Amino acid sequence: MTSPPTKRIKLESSPPPEPEDASALEPEELEDTDAEHCSICLQPYADRTMIPTCSHEFCFECLLIWTEQSRRCPLCSQDVGKYLMHNIRSKYDFQKHYLPPLRTSPQPESPAVVQANARRRVARRREIVWGQRRRRELEEADELEQAVEKRRWVYRHRLYAKHVASNPYTRYRPFPTPAQFSASQDYISRATVFIRRELRVWTGLDVEFLTTFTISLMKSLDIRSEPAIRLLSEFLDMDAEHGHERANAEHFAHELYSYIRSPYRDLSSYDKNVQVRYLFWFWPL
Repeated sequence: MTSPPTKRIKLESSPPPEPEDASALEPEELEDTDAEHCSICLQPYADRTMIPTCSHEFCFECLLIWTEQSRRCPLCSQDVGKYLMHNIRSKYDFQKHYLPPLRTSPQPESPAVVQANARRRVARRREIVWGQRRRRELEEADELEQAVEKRRWVYRHRLYAKHVASNPYTRYRPFPTPAQFSASQDYISRATVFIRRELRVWTGLDVEFLTTFTISLMKSLDIRSEPAIRLLSEFLDMDAEHGHERANAEHFAHELYSYIRSPYRDLSSYDKNVQVRYLFWFWPL
């Protein structure tokens, strides 16, 4: 034995009732018929439900289906309110059914709004990228300044990089000849990076000019040779005391020589691994 169909099924599947001949009914019967039938489904009330704002009555399920699409009374278009009154037994005995928020489709945004939102997203991403880039630049600048200060301390205390033998174990190599240096872009690139940082130890120098000048010297002379030291001292030892006219140039050439021979391509790795020795006969800067 199957249960009777629900109100919703009746609304969707049952054919509309055939209209009765109104002329055959008395006025009192017409009034009673209208009062006992739902204005939505035209069937007798199933759980009579009242709209509190206008007191119009309907089937509970009929009115629920209606309020899913609209919150105005089907008869007078007055606002339904926040709840419905059903299971009505007397004037003060009924249940309140509170209506959930009405589901509405979002309004499509205009092209201008879409473009404005896209521009804001792009600007926000750009700010994030620029912020990250700026932080990296500040961190790199801070690391460079710390490295320069350490190198300044090395020169001030006359700490020379120790000589390391050239063999497969240490991976140190013999210092290249000027011809070998000129033919190797790897040597030139490594030397340029080291020289640019090293020249920051002394204030007031034209770092870019002296970097190019030193690279040119290494392409024609051994950087530790007497002519190369004399040319470098004209820039690095301008304020040197008598008897120590070439101290900075010789120290700089030795450090450059040690780095070029080393297997390290990164300056920070070289700084962590290089060992130094003190030469007591030099005066401090």
